[in-house]
Amino acid sequence: MTYLRNRTALVTGSSSGIGFEIVKYLSNFDMQIIVIARREEKLKELKKEVESNSNSKVIVLVKDLARSESPKEIYDFCQSNNYKVDFLVNNAGYGFTEDFDSYDLEKLDDFLNVLLNSLVKLTRLFIKDMKERKSGKILQVSSIAGIIPSGSGAIGIYGNIKNFVNEFTITLNSTYKKYNVHVSSLCPGFTETGFNERAGFNMQYSDVPSLFLMSAKQVAVQGVEACLKGKEIYVVKGGFNKTMIFISKFIPNKVLRFLFGSLVNFGK
Repeated sequence: MTYLRNRTALVTGSSSGIGFEIVKYLSNFDMQIIVIARREEKLKELKKEVESNSNSKVIVLVKDLARSESPKEIYDFCQSNNYKVDFLVNNAGYGFTEDFDSYDLEKLDDFLNVLLNSLVKLTRLFIKDMKERKSGKILQVSSIAGIIPSGSGAIGIYGNIKNFVNEFTITLNSTYKKYNVHVSSLCPGFTETGFNERAGFNMQYSDVPSLFLMSAKQVAVQGVEACLKGKEIYVVKGGFNKTMIFISKFIPNKVLRFLFGSLVNFGK
């Protein structure tokens, strides 16, 4: 983990869940960590906790990635303060359970900005500097929904975007590996975060068998370590994740989509 020591990281979606735990884990390495989210109070609480328990410094920046201007504003903030981001974590994201044809267009625009557009824009903005310095690492938080055909409706769209994130990661590595810049795509399965509540699922984490469930801390630690070890598409160990992906290879995609679609309808 010597790469992280005394470096600068930027983590989106850091007010809760996986992003929150990634920040806490990074704080073990005496880093300067820029935390991004909408909820200022949550970020201030995270700053207080980290700085009280480590030698790391936390810089709070309140931004809503649903706004198309936010990625450039984040980059400009870093530039104006001479923050050279060595480790970028694109973690912000959420889902929705409404039928696609009835989902409000303004909400759809917000969803695409948070889950897809901000990730691509922030990667584009910061990877250029990493290329010039010939050093940098980027962790894209994806999902096993980007590997396993994930049903119809809203959850299918979520999986489609995560599939793009995985392919985008592969493309970036083929281009920027020669500049000593590495990109990893982290693919967790069921994880204890605020995802279900924001997406509109009534299903509680207590409804999910413990065999399938991972903590946000477990996912965060594995994700950071996988990126530093040069992993490209990393499926989180545990939570029956690798077994689900292996089994899915022997089940027709049409059947898998039906099963995932039924699971989503059950969870509404």
